[in-house]
Amino acid sequence: MKKALLYLVILLMTFACQHHYQYPPILQEADSLCVAQPDSAVSLLKSISTEMLQAPEYVQKRYQLLTIKANDKAYITHTSDSLILSLVDYYEHDGDPVYLGETYYYAGRTYSDLGDAPRALEYFQKALDAMPGDENLKVKSKVYAQMGYLLRLQKLYNESFSSYRQSYHCDIIQGDTIGMIFNLRDMGFVLRGLEKLDSTLLLLNQAHELSLSINNKRMDNLITSQMASLYIQLGDYEKAKELIQPSLQHPARSNISSIYSIAADIYYQTAQYDSAAYYYKQLLDKGTIYAQRTANERLASISLNEWHDAKQTLDFSERFLQLQDSINHITSTESVSLMDALYNYNLRERDNSRLLIKQKNYQIILAIGILVFLVMAAGISLHVIRNKHKRQLLQSELQKEQAKNYYFEDYIAQREEIIRQMEDEAETMGSENNDLRKEIARQRQLLDDYTRSAQQTKELAFLIPGDVKASPVYGMLQEYIFDGKHLKDDNITQVINMMKTYQPLFVNHLLSLTQLSQQELLICILSKLDIPNKNIASLLSKSESTISSTRIRIYEKMMKTKGNTKDFNALIHTL
Repeated sequence: MKKALLYLVILLMTFACQHHYQYPPILQEADSLCVAQPDSAVSLLKSISTEMLQAPEYVQKRYQLLTIKANDKAYITHTSDSLILSLVDYYEHDGDPVYLGETYYYAGRTYSDLGDAPRALEYFQKALDAMPGDENLKVKSKVYAQMGYLLRLQKLYNESFSSYRQSYHCDIIQGDTIGMIFNLRDMGFVLRGLEKLDSTLLLLNQAHELSLSINNKRMDNLITSQMASLYIQLGDYEKAKELIQPSLQHPARSNISSIYSIAADIYYQTAQYDSAAYYYKQLLDKGTIYAQRTANERLASISLNEWHDAKQTLDFSERFLQLQDSINHITSTESVSLMDALYNYNLRERDNSRLLIKQKNYQIILAIGILVFLVMAAGISLHVIRNKHKRQLLQSELQKEQAKNYYFEDYIAQREEIIRQMEDEAETMGSENNDLRKEIARQRQLLDDYTRSAQQTKELAFLIPGDVKASPVYGMLQEYIFDGKHLKDDNITQVINMMKTYQPLFVNHLLSLTQLSQQELLICILSKLDIPNKNIASLLSKSESTISSTRIRIYEKMMKTKGNTKDFNALIHTL
């Protein structure tokens, strides 16, 4: 046994050593750079690509995952799923389990870039399943946010809002204020899509207050620009102009198209055409294709109605038509992709629902089966325990009965000795005490009656371990003892009647010796059935000391002499 335990310890230690992962510090450095300086992380990882070819497999796989992560953070579009799928297979079976959830996340990001929303959502869900509890909150927050984005693109607004809210919850737990601001903004996008503009404004105000609390101008400009866009939709152009001004002073390059578009729209709607034209012309070079289309359309209108310049009007109009054709083509392609993705998503959701229902049904059936099995096992165990207990009691009683000497001769000798002593006393007193002589005669008659029935009593004694203990009333006594129940009046009557039926001589002898109360008679019967003193106390709801005292008192009443519980037991078993 000791050798087996030693081998087990050695095996566990060997297993632990085999799965102790130590990564080069340079990979840790690259991981830190991925968030703050993703371009630098990409360059650093490229610089060690040759060295990584000689590294252990688990280090190579970590390097490959970091490469995907750095490219994703640097906004380098994923164009293939071959590498990430190989990493998924590795971390699912052999790799460091710490990185399984993150691997699923970047599989989702890959398929998101490839336009496969259903598959992306599938891997995002796997990432969540691989990260239970409050661990990996940073990754979980990103997973929920990405799911919210994909669902919003597919106009599944309720599901999108729920995902963003989960991301927001993760950011609250880890105290990520920047993440909270982005999530409030994104939840606002969803509510705006649902045309709940008041609720959208409320969320954007919360985001605005958070950005002010951390004194982050970039984040504040991002939020106020979105608030300005919302106020344009509400028709409050003055409030929109007030909010967009800080962003116009220091526009972020990644957000410049949106900021200039909002500013141009405000000025155009308020008939400040020169200011509007300025920002529209900025958008011709710096805006997205959608912003450029709107800029050319509005500039053509301004040129025609305000500047009266036919050539410019024609140039802007021609450029607008070209951009509109391009957008129509893009929109058509995106619409087909969106409808296909939405169809596939709904199809997969329906299949998943069916599988979930089947799984739940299976779980219910399994649970019922386990419950039935446990109940049956408990019933069988209880039955076995009770039978074993009864067998032990019966065997013990049988052994007692087999080893028992009923002391008929001893009892007769004791009674004769008592009568002899009484006769000596009477002879000493002479004829002065007739009462004593009458008592001697009565005792002599009782002894004669007992002597005549002694043999019959011996012959009937064997019924106790057999017939009496096979009776329903005796079974009831054993159940009451087992369950700790107390005898009631009707139960006491049943016990006495049972003994009168099976052992009438025993009851008659008891009553012939002295007058007994119902409780005293019951104690004698239970003692005759070899029920222990503590069990008699339990049945009668008395203390053990009370039962012992009663037994001694009964003996003294019957024998007219002092005695103890052993004397009582000996007497009871001779009757």
